Amino acid sequence: MTKRVAIYARVSRTQQDTEAQIAECQAYAQRCGYELAGVYQDKISGITSKDDRPELTRLLEDAFARKFDMVVCYSIDRMGRSLKHCLDILESLKSHRCDFISIKQQIDTSSPTGQLIFNIFACLASYERTQILERTALGRERAKARGVKFGRPSKMNSSVAEAVRLLREKGAGIKEIAKSLEIGVGSVYKALRMVA
Repeated sequence: MTKRVAIYARVSRTQQDTEAQIAECQAYAQRCGYELAGVYQDKISGITSKDDRPELTRLLEDAFARKFDMVVCYSIDRMGRSLKHCLDILESLKSHRCDFISIKQQIDTSSPTGQLIFNIFACLASYERTQILERTALGRERAKARGVKFGRPSKMNSSVAEAVRLLREKGAGIKEIAKSLEIGVGSVYKALRMVA
């Protein structure tokens, strides 16, 4: 059975064109004997979210509808600028049982070698996320040590606490107090502990 392929091409600026990428992908598909099922091309920066690229969105919808078996792209950086972004897209394709080929990097996820490369990329992306989380946690701890407070500024002060106490003494419920003072329910309980 002949495999059906879709071509995805992207350029960053509207004055650029995707012709060279598409020609390379078409020549590749022809050499392999694949049937061309469609061409998808975006003229938008790769930094944008995958949801902001209409042709990529259409490609993923068509992959879900099983209109083709694989996606051919001239270079993996045409899919996205970051490793995580590319992996998200490739994971989405994989979940629709759709393979991916990058001509320039010679990645073909339908082959064992391509699967290996994909899994290595996934491990690297996971490692990168872990490193970012560790650096963020370290920075947060250092900031706390310097006295930096995180989260929303508290509306709680002695006058708010006193207003909560007075409303509570008049028999107002917790939710009613929170609504009338425009504070959260947790803040009402906090105020009650302050004036207890």
